[in-house]
Order: sequence, then structure tokens, then C-alpha cells
Amino acid sequence: MDSRTAKLHSFVIICAMVASLGSFNSGFNTSALNIPGSFVRNCPGVPAGVVTYYPNSPLPQCIPMSDWVWGAVNGMFAIGGLIGAMANGYMSERFGRRDSMIIMNITFFIGAILLSLATSSAQFAIGRIFVGIGSGFMTCVIGIYVAEISPPKYRGALTSLLQLFTTLGILIIMLISLGLSSAIGWRIIVVITVVPTIGQMVLLPFCARSPRWLISKNRIDEARVQFLRLRHGDVEAEFNEIMTSLNSNTADAIVTDKDSAAGFNGTEANEKDVNPESTAFASQTKLSLVQVLSIPVLARLSFKMFFVHALSQLTGINAIMYYSTTIFEVSFGDNAKYVSCGVSALNVVITVVGLSLIDRLGRKTLLLISLAGMTLFQVIMTIAMRFDVSALQVVCIMLYVASFAIGYGMVPFVIVSECFPTYAVGSASSACLAINWLCNFVIGLIFPTLLSACGAYVFLIFAGLALVAFAFVFVFIPETKQKSLDDIGRQLGWYGINVEEELQKKHRK
Repeated sequence: MDSRTAKLHSFVIICAMVASLGSFNSGFNTSALNIPGSFVRNCPGVPAGVVTYYPNSPLPQCIPMSDWVWGAVNGMFAIGGLIGAMANGYMSERFGRRDSMIIMNITFFIGAILLSLATSSAQFAIGRIFVGIGSGFMTCVIGIYVAEISPPKYRGALTSLLQLFTTLGILIIMLISLGLSSAIGWRIIVVITVVPTIGQMVLLPFCARSPRWLISKNRIDEARVQFLRLRHGDVEAEFNEIMTSLNSNTADAIVTDKDSAAGFNGTEANEKDVNPESTAFASQTKLSLVQVLSIPVLARLSFKMFFVHALSQLTGINAIMYYSTTIFEVSFGDNAKYVSCGVSALNVVITVVGLSLIDRLGRKTLLLISLAGMTLFQVIMTIAMRFDVSALQVVCIMLYVASFAIGYGMVPFVIVSECFPTYAVGSASSACLAINWLCNFVIGLIFPTLLSACGAYVFLIFAGLALVAFAFVFVFIPETKQKSLDDIGRQLGWYGINVEEELQKKHRK
């Protein structure tokens, strides 16, 4: 049986889940400060701004911070994410997708040490930067790794494990926080990140390396061995198809089907004549972001993805995830933390629903459904906050989070990993995720001030941006459901292009 029509190998699922522990860790750190935030900033039993110390310890029980400083400290996590995303291109190409994850887990250890022993807001911010670096890197590389090891039929669902594990991390750390909301508890919470870190570092060496990455390094025999671990049935046809798609400057001379970009010189070659060992692959020389943007078809695609990723943050989701407890305290007082946990639990449930739909309804359809719901429920949320209707506030925030989780929470990570050729996906993914994290930082930094200045009307800003995102997706984003990476390349126009020739055209100009 051809591997392309065989059932999904369980080892692919295991590898995807182990890789997704990195996004689980990212979820941990995204909401680690949501519930215990007041204990980080205020020492128990004394006026705000007064510092007390643990018995027989030089460590303070709290680190007093103004709203602005607190917003900046939260935002440092996103700055770290930006750095980690930018490091993805080099690290994942130099060391491979799997091994780079092992290396970058070190940043979670450094961050946990700095945060748990913090004595000042500066040290706390630096610790947030380090856990952010690991989170940003993982968010980038997991999508690429899972997309490259997954069969086309299951790629959407498996790549979406990234978002599912992120939401699980958020929920679990918030449930843990319920029992650790105290002067000592917040220091325990920030060190818990080492648990999934150790788990992933132990398990990753048993997972497969990306066959596409190995082929790009001309490690053909090793790539074949790894591919056999990931597939049932006869892998030769699928394996040769991957090698053909990665072939450099000879895509016009090698064909695997009648639709490929072959025969530009008036000749056709049979794939059996191809000698993989003597072939130079395009992805050996990975394109920098500047080079990607110098190729018109890739530049247009890149800017579309940049816009989608920017709006995934600017539509307000992390305003809810960072500050839901603060928002709910206005109406629910001490019970706000339980409502926040309910929101996080719903996020997990709806993400699971999205996983089951992404390869059925398609990426674009889920994005449109998601954005329509986000727009509607933020408008209603504004009305509920304006007239102080507590029950409606909870319903609207939960429905907003559900709308985000079913589409916009996971689809951008899926489409960016499958819409670019192998030689460009590293740089393009890094840029997309860097923009994502930068906008994450902006929201984390300004939302407390916006909430104070605009009150309930702040959600109308997010609703307007969600409406813009809906229109953009409807017009510009293609559907990639259940298509091979090469078929997507044909659809988007980059399959078979002569990269060297395109770069020389730009140079001559």
C-alpha cells in the first residue's frame, strides 16, 4: 500500500505530542501571573508599596510595581517571544527541528531560576524575557516540525496540537494557581515551568528528525530511515516526491506528475533517472527574510501572513488571557479567579472541537467563522460592561474565547507552516511569529492603561480589528485543506520557480 493512502502511523502522533510540550510550556508562562498577580505586587497584611520579607530569608514576599511597570513586565514575555521567534530560522536550520528544541529548552531553566529568586522588577522582567525566548522559539519550530513529518490528510489536525497544548498549559497553570495564590505560592508557580521542560528534553531524542530537513542536508539515507519510522506502507513514491520538490534549479527537468512545473527546456525526465546522492537541494541554502521578500510571489505571500498574525493578537485575545482576572474582579470580586479558570477550560474544549474540524471544514472557513464570532461577542461584551450586566459579561467573554479557539487561535500557525517552500519556511515563520509576539507585547503593555482610559469601550477597538481581519481573510487567504505541500506550492505560485534566477533578477535591478 502506498504510504500516501495508508492510515496514520501512531509514531507521528507521539512525535507531534512530544514536540507540542514546548507550546504547553508556552501556555504555562502566558498565564502564570494571571491569578497570583496581586500577590507578586503586594505583600500580605501591609499597605501597597511596603515590602516585607520571608522569615530568615533575604527574598522579599512581593515586588511592588505600578500598573505601567506591571504591564511592561508582562510585556517582557512577548519581547522574549520575539527574540525566540527570530532565532528560529538559524537554530532550526543549523541543528535541525528536533535538536534545536532540546537546546532551546535551556532558556526555560534560566527563566525559572531568575523568576523564582527575583528581588526586583528588573530581575523579574529579565526572567520573563528568558521564558519568553523559549516560548517564542517553540511556537515557531513546532509548527514546522509537525508539518514536515505529517501526512497531508492529517497535517492540519496534528499541527493544531500546538494550540491545544498551549490552551492546556494555560488551564493547568491557572488551576494550580488557585491553590498557590499566596506570598510564597507565586514563586512556586514561576518555577513549575521546568517540569514540562525536563519531560520534553528526555523524550525528544526518541522522536524522529524531520526527513525534509535531512534531505536538505543531503543526508538521504538517514532521511529514508526516519521516513520509514513515520509511515505505514510503501514510502518510495512519497519519498521521491519530497526529494523532487526540494530539488534545486532542476525542477524543470524532473517530474512526478503531469501537473508539476516540468519541461521548461522542452524535455521531460523520469524520476528513476534522478540520482538523489548527486542532487543539490534548494533548501541547503536557506533564504534570509530579505531574500524571501525579494522574490515577488513569496513577498506577497509573506505580507499576507504577517497581517494575519498581527491581527491574531491585535483583536484582543491576550488582553483576556493576561488580565481576565482583573477584568472580572470589577463584577465578581474574589470569585473572579474561578471565572477565569472557566474561560481557560472552555478554551481547551473548543480547541479540541477545532482540531476535529480543521481538516473537514478547512482552514479558511474556520477562520471566517472564528472572526465573525469574535466581532459579534466583543460588541455585546461592550454593552454588558457598559450596563454592568455581570452574567452577560461572562457569557460574552466565554463565547469570544470559544470563537478565537475554534479558528484564529490555531489556523495561522498551520497555514504559515504549510504555505511556504522548505527553503523559505524558516525565515518566513520566524518573521510571522516575531510580528505575532511583537503585537502580543503591545497588547500586554497598553491594555491596563486602555482599560482604565476607555473602560468598556476598549472592546469596540478589538471588535473593529476583528472585522478588518474577517474581510482580509475572505479576500486574500487561500484554502489549503488536505493538500500536499507541493500542491499548495502550485496553488500559490512558488512551485518550480528558479530561486537563483529570481534573486539574480532582483540583484540586476
